[in-house]
Amino acid sequence: MKFALVEGIRQEATTGIRGICPRCGSTTLAKCGLKRLHHWAHVSTSVCDRWWEPETEWHRAWKNLFPTEWQEIHHRATDGEVHIADVKTASGTVLEFQHSAISSQERGSREAFYDPMIWIVDGTRLKRDLSSFRQEITTCSPSAETKTRAWLLWDRASAVIERWRGGSRPLFLDFGDAEFPLPWLPATGVLWLLNYLPRERVVVTPVLRQSVVDHLLSGTPIQGFARPIPVPPPRSALPGFHAHLMGTRARRPRF
Repeated sequence: MKFALVEGIRQEATTGIRGICPRCGSTTLAKCGLKRLHHWAHVSTSVCDRWWEPETEWHRAWKNLFPTEWQEIHHRATDGEVHIADVKTASGTVLEFQHSAISSQERGSREAFYDPMIWIVDGTRLKRDLSSFRQEITTCSPSAETKTRAWLLWDRASAVIERWRGGSRPLFLDFGDAEFPLPWLPATGVLWLLNYLPRERVVVTPVLRQSVVDHLLSGTPIQGFARPIPVPPPRSALPGFHAHLMGTRARRPRF
């Protein structure tokens, strides 16, 4: 975890000091090596939150996009159950940054516990996730039924889409700076919003990553990519003459 209490104050890990876990009150030790991110670890081997997972650089980078007072917030349910949310915004929305594998049971438990919440999922964990997702996007045409550029796909269309089917919360896939051979799509700064529908369908919408962050920080709209405006066929310079000519041809006698 990123924060522990040192003399009652939330503090990041610093070499040689001990702290207190804000959730369970156990002693924590600052881990400040060269290979892993600086973090706090419980002195005992027990884990006080069963939803805990080791934090990666990807986790930390996402957390750092938000104020420190929003990070690692204890969320208590009416029945007294407590879990640590990765980020909890000023509006009360919980953000869960998910890198590790997660069972459908645990996913359902988190979605029931946090309300409202948003998933941001690391799409680069498994190589096949990016390749199968990119193939589906580049071989299928965007839907003609959506306001912005998006794809209406079967919810088993790719490995990562199938793995997250059945969820009830908004989900953004983060493939980092992976390139997609679409001329209108920026090379960087894109997230993919998955909106699962009944009848085993999912709408996949690319959006600007920074617009998602700004939306969570200040409520500004999330920005997608506009569909191209159809170009009408060129009109004749002499529309009346063209109609007269076509009528004359139609009346020409046949022999």
